[in-house]
Amino acid sequence: MNPVQLIIRFLGCSAVAGVLGALAMAVVIRLIARAKWARGDMVVAVGSLLTRSRESARLVGGILHVLSGVGFAMVYTVAMMALNLVRFPVAAYAGIGFGVFHGMVVGLTLCWIVADQHPLDEFKEAGLAVGVSHLAGHVAYGLVVGLVIGFSGL
Repeated sequence: MNPVQLIIRFLGCSAVAGVLGALAMAVVIRLIARAKWARGDMVVAVGSLLTRSRESARLVGGILHVLSGVGFAMVYTVAMMALNLVRFPVAAYAGIGFGVFHGMVVGLTLCWIVADQHPLDEFKEAGLAVGVSHLAGHVAYGLVVGLVIGFSGL
């Protein structure tokens, strides 16, 4: 495969993996919130970090979430390619592992730093349940990214 084709496939696979992974993550976190195991709306929380209000926070948060999903899928894909972990089922396992690490970092950051600085009172407290819900969401994200990369034939 020539370098141009590889770059095009990388960008396409990363974009698809990132969008689907971000969707999977949002669904998992939403299901956890609906079950009342943890509270909060991740997309609104992310958006309101920038808008500093609830107005248009869902739109801004959704855009940021999808863009971040694609960006991190590119990082995951480069790491999988560098470590030769791009074939199914190994890519799925690698995605889960990356998601666990990524989710632990995000969960701890949310609980220790972001919540204290959040502009909206409803997001100022993020306990263990919120951190665990984000860990679960990132594991789902990593699994989906790994599945897409594993089935892509990169």
